[in-house]
Amino acid sequence: MTQEMTARDKGGTAAPSPPPAWFQGAAWLLTLVGLGVSVYLTIAHYNDEALLCSTSGKVDCHAVTTSEYATLVGIPMPLLGLAFFVAMAVLITPWALRSQWPPLRWGRVAATAVGVLMVVYLVTVELAVLHKICLWCTAVHGVTVLLFFLVLFDEFRRIGQVD
Repeated sequence: MTQEMTARDKGGTAAPSPPPAWFQGAAWLLTLVGLGVSVYLTIAHYNDEALLCSTSGKVDCHAVTTSEYATLVGIPMPLLGLAFFVAMAVLITPWALRSQWPPLRWGRVAATAVGVLMVVYLVTVELAVLHKICLWCTAVHGVTVLLFFLVLFDEFRRIGQVD
C-alpha cells in the first residue's frame, strides 16, 4: 500500500509533495525577470525617452509601445503585464505552492493560460498588423510562455496526488 492509500484509509489526506527546488527557482527567476521588464516598460510608457531600443527596421519598440494596441480597454499593456507578474509572484510563494487549496493551483493555471493567450494576440498584432517587433515585449512574451510550461509541468507532476 502506498502512503497515499494509507492516509486515505485512516480518514486523513496525504499532503501533495512540494515542487522540486529547481522548479521554484526557475519560476521565481522568470517571474522576477518578467516583473523587472514590466516595470521598465511601464516607466517607458509614461516617459518615451526611457525606452532604449531600435527605432528602425523590423525591430521598433517605439512603434509597438505607442501604437493603438498598446492599451487594452484604456489600460496600458505594461501595467497589465505588471499585474500579471505580481499575481504570479503571489501564486508561486512557497506557501501557495504547498497549499492544498485548489483555487491557488487553478489560479496559476488560469493566469498563465490567459497570459499565453495575450502573448498570441500581441505577437499577432506585432507581426501581422504593425509589421514591427519590440524586443522588450518579446522578453515578456518568452517569460510568460516559459512560466506556462512550468506551471503545466507542476500540474502534471501532481497527477495522482490527493487534492
